[in-house]
Formats: sequence, structure tokens, C-alpha cells
Amino acid sequence: MSGTRAEIAKLARLLGEPATRFGYLSALSPEDVRAVRDQAAEVLFGANRALFERIGQASRLVPAALTASIAQRSFGPLLSARVAGALDPDRAVDLAGRLPVSFLADVAAELDPRRIAPVLGVLPIAKVIEVGRELIRRGDHITTGRFVGDLPAPTLRAMVAALDEESLLRTAIYTDSTDRLPALFALIPDDRLPAIATTIATATGEFAEDVLPLLLHLDTPSLTRLATAIRTLPESERDQLATTARALGVLEALGPIADALT
Repeated sequence: MSGTRAEIAKLARLLGEPATRFGYLSALSPEDVRAVRDQAAEVLFGANRALFERIGQASRLVPAALTASIAQRSFGPLLSARVAGALDPDRAVDLAGRLPVSFLADVAAELDPRRIAPVLGVLPIAKVIEVGRELIRRGDHITTGRFVGDLPAPTLRAMVAALDEESLLRTAIYTDSTDRLPALFALIPDDRLPAIATTIATATGEFAEDVLPLLLHLDTPSLTRLATAIRTLPESERDQLATTARALGVLEALGPIADALT
């Protein structure tokens, strides 16, 4: 169950443990594992929230430059992330502009995605792209995936343009907002679809097991666009894609893509 594996990876990240420690959850549905993750997040991020809110309020009394320095030198990424979740968006954006991208990427990995959407709504697009690229450079698709559902449309468009095809797909695997995948796919220009199709068709191992079921969340127009690109692939790649999709039991559910492979 590829969706379950992605959920286990997100749970493991939340708890700071290797995913292998939670292998016993692999028999559960993705929804059940997410329910466990949501409960764990509520405990972790809810603990001492009043304290972090007081710290956030106190930070208003200190110049932003000094607060940013304290965050980086004394608080560290974890504590800074907890405080960031309690800041008003404008203050958080001001501080983000004073911190290095590498530190912001560290903080992003520790943020509560349920409370950071207002900040993402006003954070400069260029800053989001910088942090996103740093996360991708680190191979941290879990963090980019967790926040993609909360990005405003202009920022999401810029992020799609900034990432390569494989990074886009790996990010989508970890999104909590699968309902936004058709909108995300619609932002991919036609001239990039052949590369997307090639990446999907030649995927192997766990990447293939994760990315093909992800296509089930696309709407018919998106599947039709992708099917058009798939028809242009070499026969060997189309055969590989058909074999993998059939083995995963998703071929017939892919509609236009299934038609393109037969």
C-alpha cells in the first residue's frame, strides 16, 4: 500500500524516528495511519502552546533583527518552529526575511503545517522558492509535500516552474491535499509533459509503487493530457509503464492512460 508507506514516512518524520520502526503499521490503510499522525501532532504541537504564544508575544518587544539572531543562535530550528506557529503572519514573514535559507529549511521541517498556512499566504514567493529548492537539494520531499497544499496559487505556480519533474512527483507523493493535485497538474505546461511521462514510465521500486497510484487522484482532463504525452514515448517505456501499472492493480482505473497503453 503505497499511500500507507508515505503516511508512515510522515509519521516517522513527525516523531523523529526511522520509518522502519513503524513497519507494523503497514497493514493499515493510509487514512488510519494519518489518523495516528494527526493525534500525535496534536499532542506534540499542542503541548506548551500557551508558553510558545507568550514567547511570540514577548518577541514583539524586541527588534526583529535581534529576535532573528536569538532564534538562530539560541532557540535552534525546533523551538523556533514552535514559536513560529504562534506568531502573527506579518511578524513571521519579517523574521523569515532576516534568517538564512538553510536555517529556514531546518525550521520548515519542524513546523506544524496545520497552523502555518497564514504565513505561507503572505511570504514572498521568492523566499518560498529559495527554501523549497534547499529542501529539494536535501532530498526532503516530505516537508515540501506537507506544505504544497497550503501554497497560494501564484506561489504554487512558481514552485511548479522551479522544480524538476522527478522532484514535482516526489513532492506530490507526500501531500496531504490530494484534492489539489488536479490544480497542481494543470499548472504544468504541455512542453514539460513528455518529461513527466518519461519519469513516470521509467520509475522503479518504491518510487513506481508510490507515483502510479498517485495518478488516481487526477481528474479526467489531467489524465487525458498525460495520456497524450505517454503516446509519444518509446514502445519499451510504454510497455514498462503498462506492466508496472498492471502489477499494482491500477491500470484500468487510469482511464485515458490505460487506453494510451493498449
